[in-house]
Amino acid sequence: MDDAMHLLSLSLMEPEAPLFLYSPSWLNVWEAHSYDIALKNTDTNSWAFKRFGTRADAYDKEVVNRTNYMAYISALEKVSDVAMQALPQKERMLLMKSRTAFIYVDSWGEAAGFEYDISTLHLSTIDTLPKNLVKKFSVDNVTCKIRGEKNALIQAMRLAQDYLSWDIFDFVIVCGGYRAIPLLAFTATNINPRSKMKESRKIPGMNLSIERVGCFIFSQTTGDLKVNCGPYFSADSSQYQKNYASDIDLVAFSGRASSITPFFNHPVKLLDLEKKYGSSGCITPALSWHHIFQHAFKGGRMRTILPDYNGGLTYFDTWY
Repeated sequence: MDDAMHLLSLSLMEPEAPLFLYSPSWLNVWEAHSYDIALKNTDTNSWAFKRFGTRADAYDKEVVNRTNYMAYISALEKVSDVAMQALPQKERMLLMKSRTAFIYVDSWGEAAGFEYDISTLHLSTIDTLPKNLVKKFSVDNVTCKIRGEKNALIQAMRLAQDYLSWDIFDFVIVCGGYRAIPLLAFTATNINPRSKMKESRKIPGMNLSIERVGCFIFSQTTGDLKVNCGPYFSADSSQYQKNYASDIDLVAFSGRASSITPFFNHPVKLLDLEKKYGSSGCITPALSWHHIFQHAFKGGRMRTILPDYNGGLTYFDTWY
């Protein structure tokens, strides 16, 4: 609790384009096969995508694959501007002159090879680090990228919390996004075998993969939201019980409800982020903050949980 940091500003953005239903094609047999396996593993019958840069002139079966990557890069610029302008002028000037670290997160790492007709000039922006954002925030200290699949944002937050509590930096900026590349979305789902815990539905549903970008500015300075990242817990739920607090009003999670219920031995209100907002990979946990502002919650505590593929979980608490 003493190491808690404050979220001074945040900005999230998703495409204005509509959802497009994925349709498998014989032109990409491996992707079609991965799609079939993913539907079985998630007990659904279809998959819809909302992506930056979808093109009206694209062939129907290729519209979710042949997107314009520049729309994604532009969205990163916009959320960074919004997050910066949301700060009070005094804080904004202080950020530009203080010890500031920049962390870039994404789910896939080097994924530019999956982009349609990408130029060498922009390849490094997606695969390594968007240097234009580093210049925007006048960062001349530490910059890094975290590629942690769905855990990337929480890993970046833990690093930011250490930087701030150890008084190494005054501000830590975390920017990142989720590219909903169909093949990678399907295979990520297939990593987790569900044969023993499959949740059958009477009416199969639809998976939603929605691209989102976000920018989050953390500091020890008091802000609207106070955030504290907890430790990792293995499948032994007894260890988690020691860190559970009675003042938690809501538990938000990304994943299956059955993967987190063993960690609770008393009733608690649950919010399924993927079911309510769609899946956005590593950005999904940040939707819990969006939920707080959307409903104008005041004077409470939310715990956001992200279960992993081995029966364990990571979490962070947010006071609002």
